[in-house]
Amino acid sequence: MESVREWTVKVVPKNHQDLPHCSRVHDSPGVIFSLAGFCGNVFHSFSDVLIPLFATARPFNRQVKLLITDYRKWFIYKFIPILQALSRLIQSLAILVLRYEMVDIDDVQEDGKNIHCFSRLTLGLKGRQSNELSINTSESEFTIIDFKKFLRSAYSLRKTTAIKLQDGGKKKLAPVLLIVTRRRTRALSNVEEVERMAVQLGFKVTIAEIDANVSKSAEVINSCDVVLGVHGAALTNMVFLPENAVQIQVVPFDTDWIAKNAYGDPTKDMGVRYLEYKIGIEESSLSKKYPPDHAVLTNPKLFVMKDHTTEFAEC
Repeated sequence: MESVREWTVKVVPKNHQDLPHCSRVHDSPGVIFSLAGFCGNVFHSFSDVLIPLFATARPFNRQVKLLITDYRKWFIYKFIPILQALSRLIQSLAILVLRYEMVDIDDVQEDGKNIHCFSRLTLGLKGRQSNELSINTSESEFTIIDFKKFLRSAYSLRKTTAIKLQDGGKKKLAPVLLIVTRRRTRALSNVEEVERMAVQLGFKVTIAEIDANVSKSAEVINSCDVVLGVHGAALTNMVFLPENAVQIQVVPFDTDWIAKNAYGDPTKDMGVRYLEYKIGIEESSLSKKYPPDHAVLTNPKLFVMKDHTTEFAEC
């Protein structure tokens, strides 16, 4: 949080001598929010910024100016469909236009030469409830289901409801199972075996690694009925799943709480069914590298505390 710029609210009576002259008067309300913190990670981009921004800005029905502190150009490009759907004032991908319409509020000079004036301003975003990837419905008229519908519209996603296997294995269409792969840490070592079993059960299987292209990822995830993947930020893309889809999280050993908190509990309000498979010590590749009494296997939290995260991440 030390990377988040602090702002001071100063109360000044109308027509007071300390009230600066406006260099630009906006006819739309404004919302100030930060792009610092952990939002470089897709999980935190959604949980800390995009979902709270939706809950805060959506009531204005796109008639709102987005004021960004701790401006990050890459964030604008990465999530432009969402930002365009929240504010009609964004008309172009050209960064000069974006910086003009989505005000880089840190660029406002303190010498009074660049003062933006609003009749209504919201400082900060509405918080979530206890679950990650959620909306506090006591503070917002919208729910996380509304956010998912909003995303389908913003990214022009077609699939609204998942299909399922029929009783007795009889089916009209084969449900699509996506196996999310990882190249480095926490990778499934038997993807082909899992694929064969899924095909035998009647699934059409797709294997893919989720990359930084959000529009592409949204399309892939939305086309699926079931997503299976090892615990990691890529599972955040469950926000693009159709209703009644299933998310299966493979939980590395000794990560039960964080896995459930990040990608298990949030599914309850998303209209997504959740299953998990917990990896036992004997199923981990670490069991082949270390003896049974090694601290990596008996007390992995110790290694996290010592920042031996590379070894721990293999589990």
